Amino acid sequence: MKRILIIVIITLVSCSDKVNEEKLMSLNIDKLYLSDQEDRKNNEINNWSIVSKRDEFRRKRVGQLIDSNKIISAKDYAKAAMIFQHGVDSSDYLKAVEFMKTAMKIDSTVNKSLFAAATDRYLLSIGKPQVYGTQYIQEGNGTWELKNYDTTAISDEEKKRFGVGSLNEQMEKLKELNKGN
Repeated sequence: MKRILIIVIITLVSCSDKVNEEKLMSLNIDKLYLSDQEDRKNNEINNWSIVSKRDEFRRKRVGQLIDSNKIISAKDYAKAAMIFQHGVDSSDYLKAVEFMKTAMKIDSTVNKSLFAAATDRYLLSIGKPQVYGTQYIQEGNGTWELKNYDTTAISDEEKKRFGVGSLNEQMEKLKELNKGN
């Protein structure tokens, strides 16, 4: 009886994953983006393994939308970039950078801060220093740091052009983040 119950539970879990995947695979870029943001709304997400699966499905779906020419506007490319920004490796982060380049090429007024964040995340993932200073990392002891940051690579003016604070503003933000520690 226990074996049958275990088999039924495993089957139900497998089916529910399949249903969730099919549901996500039918979404357009707006709904994929909203779903991505909703998964991150609550700072105390209990199960990152579930979110990671949804992220994977969203990236797969974005790939399908791009392949079928259903992502064409700057806003669409920026939404695709955000989804890939939440990827798992340098190839995902590089796609986020490329999608933001395309978005900025289509519309020069698009919010460029995601380009800076994706660039930094990509650089860190390949073992190079971040250049915009967007990736604050929380250490095991709870303190926040701007690790592996080449503070001379990008001027404060350029950072501001990409929606990123100056070096002084970043240091103030770091102090604020660490105030409670």
